[in-house]
Amino acid sequence: MQIGILEPKDFSQKALDELSIIGNVSLFKNEKLDVFLLSKKIIFIRLGYFIDKSFLNMSKSLEYICTPTTGLNHIDLIECESRGIKVVSLKGEYKFLSTIRATPEHTFGLVLSLLRNYKNAFLSQANRSWDRERYKGLELYENNIGIIGFGRVGKILSKYFDAFNSIVYFYDIDSHICTVNNAKKTNSLTELISRSNVIIMSASFCKNNFKFFNKKYIDLLENKYFINTSRGELVDEDYLIKKIEEGFLNGVAIDVIQNEQVVNNNLNKFLNLSDIRNIIITPHISGVTYSSMHRTEEFIVNKLNFNFLKIDL
Repeated sequence: MQIGILEPKDFSQKALDELSIIGNVSLFKNEKLDVFLLSKKIIFIRLGYFIDKSFLNMSKSLEYICTPTTGLNHIDLIECESRGIKVVSLKGEYKFLSTIRATPEHTFGLVLSLLRNYKNAFLSQANRSWDRERYKGLELYENNIGIIGFGRVGKILSKYFDAFNSIVYFYDIDSHICTVNNAKKTNSLTELISRSNVIIMSASFCKNNFKFFNKKYIDLLENKYFINTSRGELVDEDYLIKKIEEGFLNGVAIDVIQNEQVVNNNLNKFLNLSDIRNIIITPHISGVTYSSMHRTEEFIVNKLNFNFLKIDL
């Protein structure tokens, strides 16, 4: 069985060793993509490729796509299903994911960085301004934090903020989700925003909530802070960019944008604003730590083996 690792940098050696028992493992380097894919029955991807019809047309033998991610907007699932290709991911693996803390830790760090002006306050050769008055910020203590989406990441974040004595609110479309870590449940997204100074997007993405955070809600963010480490597709980016340009928000931090895998996206617009506004941009690194990537890769290999291939390693 031919197995291809499309993004092999720092891939778990333990996972590679286990895959080598299943079949012949190849690491994608500088060869032509269509040649590499032609014979592969299993491929491992992260977020560097958009798996659409044109990609799948190069993958004549493909049976499994393995992705150690919870979000799947980088894969055309309908096209995969029509071709009988199975997608093996972290989606729904709640027990395992509760032990993966990279995303909530990064999100927490972005909030703190926005409130304390770290982007500008870190001194370097390019910034020698030893002026503490210039970089005054805000504390988390008794600050109002609003979390949109109270799943795994949202709940962990509420624990972090509670430890700092922040006042945490949350909103989730699932009315059965219970309060934990002293977080206060709100009845609507409008109520959450009105009660919060810092608003964190932590919702899962699906086709039904594409750009649900639209003009109506962005217009409520005046003089507030907005952080998105979930998916860019959840937000009306063009309108958000317009309001950032106007100086409408106190600060914005994004780790995700729409259409990350293609050139025609809004990255340059965000980057151009980062020089004149309090905006922090990170390249979808919230889940990227050595520990989290290795553990999720190893988990996906085991899931592929036991749930699909049924091979005893």
